[in-house]
Amino acid sequence: MVRKTPLAFTLCVLLTAAPQALASFDEPDCSWSDEFCLLKGVPALTPDNDSRDNLLRLLSEARAFALPVQAMPADITRSRDFYFAWHPEWLNGRPSTAPEEAGPQDVPLSAQLAALNIDPMQLAPSAENGDYLGPADYSQENRFVSNTPRAVSAYIAALQADETLSAPQRQTLARARLALFYGTPADRLQESLSAFPTGSTALLFSTYLSGIVHFYNGDYDAASQDFTLLLESRQPWLTETAQYMLMRTALNRSSQHSVGRYGEFDLNRVSQEAARQAQEEAQRYLQRWPEGRYADSARGMLRRISWYQQAWPQLATLYEQALSQAADARTLRERIIEYDNVFGMQFFNDPPRSTFANAPLVSYVELLRALRLNGGSQPTLTQAQLDASRAVFEKSGRLPLWHNLQLNLWMATNNPAAVLKAVTPAQTLPARDILAFSEQVLYGEALMAQEQWPAARDFWQRLLKLSQDDEQRQYIQAKLTATLLSSGDVAAIFAPDSAITNLRFRSRALKKAASPALLRQQARRGPNDEERTIALHTLLIHDLLEGRFSDWSTDRKLAAAVTAPLSDEAFADVSLEVFDWRGDAAEAGYFCRSLDETVLALSKNADDAHALNCLGEFFRTTRANIDLWADGAGNDALEATSPRPPSYGQFDRQSYYQHIITSPKAEPEDKSYALYRAVMCYAPGGYNECGGEAVDKLMRKGWYTQLKTQYPGSQWAQQLKYYW
Repeated sequence: MVRKTPLAFTLCVLLTAAPQALASFDEPDCSWSDEFCLLKGVPALTPDNDSRDNLLRLLSEARAFALPVQAMPADITRSRDFYFAWHPEWLNGRPSTAPEEAGPQDVPLSAQLAALNIDPMQLAPSAENGDYLGPADYSQENRFVSNTPRAVSAYIAALQADETLSAPQRQTLARARLALFYGTPADRLQESLSAFPTGSTALLFSTYLSGIVHFYNGDYDAASQDFTLLLESRQPWLTETAQYMLMRTALNRSSQHSVGRYGEFDLNRVSQEAARQAQEEAQRYLQRWPEGRYADSARGMLRRISWYQQAWPQLATLYEQALSQAADARTLRERIIEYDNVFGMQFFNDPPRSTFANAPLVSYVELLRALRLNGGSQPTLTQAQLDASRAVFEKSGRLPLWHNLQLNLWMATNNPAAVLKAVTPAQTLPARDILAFSEQVLYGEALMAQEQWPAARDFWQRLLKLSQDDEQRQYIQAKLTATLLSSGDVAAIFAPDSAITNLRFRSRALKKAASPALLRQQARRGPNDEERTIALHTLLIHDLLEGRFSDWSTDRKLAAAVTAPLSDEAFADVSLEVFDWRGDAAEAGYFCRSLDETVLALSKNADDAHALNCLGEFFRTTRANIDLWADGAGNDALEATSPRPPSYGQFDRQSYYQHIITSPKAEPEDKSYALYRAVMCYAPGGYNECGGEAVDKLMRKGWYTQLKTQYPGSQWAQQLKYYW
């Protein structure tokens, strides 16, 4: 009836559509359960990681399972693709998979049907037939997850193995099971199953089919009666499967009225009496068939039953066992998903702050979750609660997990001095010891929190040499870059002997903190075309924004140092082609020369109204700026390091228009266009899209009135209808 898989009919199946974002810190960009989505968190145990990332890293290390982590680029100095967040390109690796329930074309089933001289297509009702449901119609309903080709195949295999059945009986029973798979109505199936002799094995198989017909129809009382009749059968497959189905029947009965007002699953609506019955049936099954064909599924159901009963300590113990006993990396990943869909969804807003006596690993993950800062920038977990939890970790021999929680709590409560006192900088670093590495990371973060910049710099540089793991080394580089930026030593990032080689981190430093002199240095002598392009693009934008028009023309010539102009989409944010603007993209009716000519005019006269308007047109039509979004995710502490205001590197066209509006030397054509564009900065929603400080509606009304009264015959006065 049911295929033998570790997670069949477990909680994971029920929660397939559960909101992943509620479970931990996942974003909607990539469901953690998708095989093509790699680990997004940092390679240390931290409250800010997705809890599932922390679990997978910790448990995979203990079992020597390979982690689904991003691959190192072929040349990290020329790539910005290694960072600690979701990568859009991961979607390109999505496997093309057909549904497992593909139909009777499944090879084993096809062979079975051929042996019985059954043509499956003769049993498939037309989709136009009003009473045809079809297996696909059941895909989102929990009790139907077992109505699959493999389930049909298992039933037919039992028929073929039973020598007491005649060939016609096998064929009739197999045709009936296949018809059920196709969604044939119950009354038609019952008619085909009513002609077997009393006491025959065929009648027993028919009774089983009657039971699953009732089960799929939601008639759980009738289903239970049928399955109970089979418990003392001498047919081993039927006896075992009937006991298993009694468990499933009780479990489905318990949740049949659990849908809330808005379609959500409501634990408080679960029938506790039916849940207890399901628990008893599961235990009976495991007592009689501890290694049975459905044993893994039964254990999974016991976890679901404990969830239904809201028996959290008992459930924590079951998950501790399930996680620790995962046989391979795939099973571990699936069980972690299941675990977090329960505990993460249940305790997302109010994580438990005490331990579960027999589950130190689950306790650790949940207490780490409780260390996330709340709206008041404080963790939910208190020192007293953490102290009370120590005994559980000590008793289980997992005291290092408790020490990790203590260090994280000190950091979360602004006590870096305690961390520095408790941790000794490592002299060696094991290749696979995430707890040891996490402890060292917390030590470095404590130095940064105390603004001990030279000590933090030396520490990260030493740790970088000790680490034997590529992912760790990139993470340390992010910390080192943030430390150097915070200390004001930006030049050290680009020194010839710099340990920072990740282009993404270097790009952030160039965009956020580099001086014109440093940008020129890297545009001339950067290690490759990629870095030279980033430096030059950043420099030229700043020349324009900061009015260094004379420098711009000279700096523009540095493009010769870029031997192979970058056309890759990955570097679209720093494309030098944007500066080839010819002026023909300007607003129809307002003539502009090329950007080169416009800047040349401004180098001679920074108040040139026409050139200022055209510079505004350049920024309006290209949206050229220092794009901090393009490489702004997954850079850890580097993102919080911002020595300059957020507006740094962003255009302010509005200031050009305001300057022209108040200029006594501006020509009517230029002033009227500046008035028009100044008002249009707020079209159509009333929000400033031109950069700079927003002005109030009264000021915009004044510009509108000035344009209409002083330049009534201009094209711009005639086009402007509102002042937003």
